[in-house]
Amino acid sequence: MLRDSQILVLPNGSTVGYAEYGAPDGQPVIALHGAPASRLMFSAADAAAKSYGLRVVAPDRPGYGLTPFDDHPALAPRTEWLHAFANALGLNRFALLGVSGGSPYAVSLAALLKDRITALALVSPMGPVADYVASPDAALDPVSFLHDRFFMHMPYRTWLTHPLGDLSAWIYRHGPEVFISLMPKLASSVDAEILSRADVAQLMRTMTLEAFRQGGSGGTADLEIYGRPWGVHFRDVTAPAVVWQGTEDHVVPPQAARWLARQLPKCTLHSLEGVGHFWIFEHVEDVVSELASLMSQNTAASVRVS
Repeated sequence: MLRDSQILVLPNGSTVGYAEYGAPDGQPVIALHGAPASRLMFSAADAAAKSYGLRVVAPDRPGYGLTPFDDHPALAPRTEWLHAFANALGLNRFALLGVSGGSPYAVSLAALLKDRITALALVSPMGPVADYVASPDAALDPVSFLHDRFFMHMPYRTWLTHPLGDLSAWIYRHGPEVFISLMPKLASSVDAEILSRADVAQLMRTMTLEAFRQGGSGGTADLEIYGRPWGVHFRDVTAPAVVWQGTEDHVVPPQAARWLARQLPKCTLHSLEGVGHFWIFEHVEDVVSELASLMSQNTAASVRVS
């Protein structure tokens, strides 16, 4: 059986495409990909996950890869969908890893499941930008004009985003090399060096082609969700958490990511000076190592309490 192209049928009859990496019998981690991306993103964590004894389970979100699109995407029902996915896999307690646009889903599920979550790790997270903009903190450290336009205004123009998403997907599928060659040129200087690496370029090509397998619906639905308030009670996240956020990240609003870290009760924030959005591709082992350590500490504490 191919571990990177599996299909799980949920109790309601819907299906989820997912991949598994790392140790098949290791401590479970549900890993949530960015946007636009797919389950294949976490192939980069395979060796490190094996080394640290982690079983990384990475589902495609609706509209991406092998998972059919959901008709009315919103954060709350997708959180319940992930809950059903974990239950169908028989996962009782597990960790969560959210990268970029996967972070809202990771935080929301952690708040829902509370003590079932052993640790929460967020890398270059898409923070709750609408919640942040409405907070007093935003007056002191506002998001950039471009981030405000893109995340707070663009999502509501579905007459534009939906056809543009499908067109982008079509163009990418017919000429991925053009996009891959342009990415370093369009990225910040700190990200350009990482994106120019042959192994990273190949991974970006593979995971993005899979992201657009069904068209652009996955990405446009994510964008609409990112532009709304999350409706999550951050204090319900009882698991130990860690956030890595670069100061030179121009993809997500770093202010919202830092604010998110302050809302989580047991969170350590690593503010990475001079680092961009794609830092994880050079530091996968650092992320996996710290996540494994948090999981181990939490499991040991649970055993002592019981």
